[in-house]
Amino acid sequence: MTTNGSAASDPEIIAHRGFSGRYPESTHGSYQAAIAYAEEHDLELGLECDVHFSADDQLICLHDLDLDRTSDVTGPAFARTVDELRQVDFGSWFMPDPRPQDRMITTLVELLDMIAAARNRGVRITLNLETKHPNPRGLEVEDRVAELLTERGWAGADSPIRVITFFPDALVKLREVLPQLRRTFLISDLSRAGDGVLPDGVWIVGPDLERVREDPDWVGRMIAAGNQVHVWTVNTPADVRFCLDLGVTGFTTDFPDVVAETLSREGSDIPQYAPRVVSEDSRPGTTHRRY
Repeated sequence: MTTNGSAASDPEIIAHRGFSGRYPESTHGSYQAAIAYAEEHDLELGLECDVHFSADDQLICLHDLDLDRTSDVTGPAFARTVDELRQVDFGSWFMPDPRPQDRMITTLVELLDMIAAARNRGVRITLNLETKHPNPRGLEVEDRVAELLTERGWAGADSPIRVITFFPDALVKLREVLPQLRRTFLISDLSRAGDGVLPDGVWIVGPDLERVREDPDWVGRMIAAGNQVHVWTVNTPADVRFCLDLGVTGFTTDFPDVVAETLSREGSDIPQYAPRVVSEDSRPGTTHRRY
């Protein structure tokens, strides 16, 4: 067991598939909106994406392996090239009259370009990059991620990228190909880390909020074992306060504005700003969503 996570840590806000509570998830518009929010408020913000392959060997940012839920077509995403996916509308399921950027799927290369451009102008943006499993090409995803990050000089200990996954075999592969990057073990079953011992080299665990509600003391056991706990998906002020009281230090959310404003009001050590007042009634639904 490592204890790298035992030191106190400022809360981390992680924008789940971009600003996905207000824009169509994983689109250019969703990631651009999250970056713009961080820039406007001088906020350190992590983005989150899920990656797997398109038919033409590019890594795309898309939670589902198929297109049914978040687009105007059906079928597997991996059966289409990126050019073909550009013809698909990924926005209208979520909002009326989406802008062009709200319809457009993002490739991992494009997202890394957005992050690099933002960081070059001083925006404190990082990325939680989930390798999606199962997928038709297995651990080739991790190999390609390593290639892309190494090409950019983002494979070292100072990288703005953290790699995350639910799959232990992927964690082993990531340790092999990206040994200096931080890794998070995502879980939807608390028993997978019930004794506080995580896979080798991992000291951040990412549980489902709904499972944490069932056993709140589990968080304390993880922290006592030297780990950090980053919970998904935390979308309401009440959920932020619940997690803070348990010692959670990472908040994956569809609404980074809600989490940032709540942490600010609670006096957590994040950049302070005048909260933008948004009535609860005016917000889109803040229901829990799967990682």
